[in-house]
Amino acid sequence: MSTLTDADRQILPVAIRSHGGFHLASEWYCNWTPLADQWAFHQIDIPNVTWLGGIACGKTSGVARSYLIDCLSIPYFRALNTSVTSVQAELVFEMVMSDIEGNPRLEHLIEDISLRPYPSIKFKNFSEWDFRTAGKDARFIRGKEYDRLNYDEAGLDYEGLSLKTLRGRLRGKRPDQTIRMARMDVTTSPTDAPWLRERFYKGVKGRMGAQLDIYRSLRTTIYQNTHLTQQQIALMEADYTEEMADVELRALFPDYGMTTFPRGHVDACTEMDLNDTAEVALRGDPPRPGYRVDDHHRYGIVHFEVPRNPTGTYVAFGDPGTGDPPKRNAPCVIVVRSDIKPMEVVYFDWIFGHGSYMPFLRSFKYALDTYYPAIQGIDSTGTQKAIEELAFENEGILVNGINFQRDKEAMINALSIMITTHGIKWPVIKGLLSQVRQYRREDDKVSNRQPQDIVMTLAGIAHLCRFLPDEVNREVKYQRGHDRRVRTRHNVPRRR
Repeated sequence: MSTLTDADRQILPVAIRSHGGFHLASEWYCNWTPLADQWAFHQIDIPNVTWLGGIACGKTSGVARSYLIDCLSIPYFRALNTSVTSVQAELVFEMVMSDIEGNPRLEHLIEDISLRPYPSIKFKNFSEWDFRTAGKDARFIRGKEYDRLNYDEAGLDYEGLSLKTLRGRLRGKRPDQTIRMARMDVTTSPTDAPWLRERFYKGVKGRMGAQLDIYRSLRTTIYQNTHLTQQQIALMEADYTEEMADVELRALFPDYGMTTFPRGHVDACTEMDLNDTAEVALRGDPPRPGYRVDDHHRYGIVHFEVPRNPTGTYVAFGDPGTGDPPKRNAPCVIVVRSDIKPMEVVYFDWIFGHGSYMPFLRSFKYALDTYYPAIQGIDSTGTQKAIEELAFENEGILVNGINFQRDKEAMINALSIMITTHGIKWPVIKGLLSQVRQYRREDDKVSNRQPQDIVMTLAGIAHLCRFLPDEVNREVKYQRGHDRRVRTRHNVPRRR
């Protein structure tokens, strides 16, 4: 390349993996020094690498700089960063862009950066780096051959079928006739996906069935990130129960034991097609209206929304609260379309209350005004009884208040039947799956500390849906005036 500077000619040759100069290249081009596991992740010369990491352990920054140095130092190199959701797939892009923009040591090595239909970086040495969602069974990853790909947060793909398709993309030769690297990286926080546990232990020395010639595994905890202060770590610890901290901070596989909802049935209710539909709609030119996906970098999807079908029948339920995800007492609103089987989650809002009930009320009212549910309810247990009154007086919302203390067992039973008969489907939402998978009927103080607001919202939906066969309750009446809709209260019949 004629654009190479004298510094490039010195540093890029030693950046080649076999020369062990990754840290020198990352310090020069990114002003970034790798931690021990970040350096090891790059230097591993094995075709299958699994990296389990706690939050803020440095996985994303390690992936970003490792792939960047490969693209810079290997001509015609093709790289891919993919995930279940586009936001997760693009986190690495956002990080590497912070390295590139305004950096005179890097900008002259970049040929082009495009955002549509998905982010992509082209380098002067003809290397390319794509960032896009995989889709169900990696349906969106077709037509290209890659040297190296990273499946980010792969643990959310509980079937793991995408790995077979992705492995098929790692093949061939580069235009200069050198053989492609064919390395597949799986970087994720631990989940109970069986394929992930199996893959990880294949790369661990001393484990039965280990295949260290083609697999290598790393486990990195938040406590290994020396760039974090003890106070910062303590604040993150405060967000999690001990069981959640094992997974999210210590990168240990979860052990949910005898939970209420069997894993196989939860898997059957999880439908990545719903994520893919929203992805295609949001990536359209122009994007289709009515779709919205908010993906928190740490907690996953916190808002998911698809447009209302004018012929559909909807049910809405809200669990009030003033907390923030992922803690207990974080409010939640869910709407399902109930006239199709299985019924489908069309609105999910895991709300940051910031100490106030108003964010919950705003979300709940928005859901009612958007989907015109045939029946709607909120938890009116204890102190939350006031929320039902506040909703009526301040927001003009009429709801069916449900007493969780009295009806909880029946509601959980209704949800259990709905899940085990596969009567509902939801998109891949990390917080929802985590709570449903680990939920146990409360019988001690330990389980009482586990966040379960999403589960209770789903249980409220399941409870209300029991009354839908009555056609009287399907009818929704509106009184319009001065751009304000007032709903009539629906009489929920009592079960005998």
